[in-house]
Amino acid sequence: MPRDREKRKRSAEKPYWLVSRFYDEMWPSRTNAWKRARQKLLGPVLKYSKTICDLGCGTGSNSVEFARRGLKVYSLDLSADMCRATREKARKKRVEVWVKQADMREFRLPQPVDCIVSEWGPINHLRKKTDLLKVARAAARALRPGGYFYFDLHRPRFFEDWEKTVVFENRRYLLVKQGGYSRQLQRGWAEFTFFIPAPRGRWTRHTDFFIHIHWTHAQVLQALRRAGFNSIRLFDFNDFDVPPSSRPSESSRRTMYLARKQKAENS
Repeated sequence: MPRDREKRKRSAEKPYWLVSRFYDEMWPSRTNAWKRARQKLLGPVLKYSKTICDLGCGTGSNSVEFARRGLKVYSLDLSADMCRATREKARKKRVEVWVKQADMREFRLPQPVDCIVSEWGPINHLRKKTDLLKVARAAARALRPGGYFYFDLHRPRFFEDWEKTVVFENRRYLLVKQGGYSRQLQRGWAEFTFFIPAPRGRWTRHTDFFIHIHWTHAQVLQALRRAGFNSIRLFDFNDFDVPPSSRPSESSRRTMYLARKQKAENS
């Protein structure tokens, strides 16, 4: 990684501020192959769920989807701006969502839930390899016995795709996006630099810098099992436009997991 990355990261006064503001138009939809795989894994779980936690809720699109299904929704995110965006989206869509700023490594909910969803890579934002076990244990604690934990993780090829600089422009902003992956450190990085029009023909600049951790499939399974999960299923994507595999691959871009918390012995 370039030497000045950490310096730029520290200089960003409000991480996620503009990412939360423009997130929905930066990533407007998922591919049909992704949607079908998600429905195959998560659909049956949602059918029999009454309560759900959207962990790393982002701007709240999933939270709104779950609320429209009639589920009681608890939405959590570390970013105050993402929480604010979720509350605003729920208000506009006229659905009820419980939103709280929280750390996914140590969160607690008012009641045990049937399902926890963490979608589109929020877990990759953790800073330490050991944090994955902390998240798995926090999720297990928040679930009822037999509840489900559904999440996805970015893989090295996904981060390597970021090595090509992308420029996006519309009337609201100009965005320069770049990133990469260090195989030695097993970490990816992304830098989003926004240029926002200001009065008198001027522009304001804001940079968000993110570091993402990569875990091997074996490390993910180990963390889940140590936290009390079993019946672990997955879909692994080499290409988001084609059906996934049920086995992990070294060339994958993202993997979605569904793990079930062990039931009590007397249940």
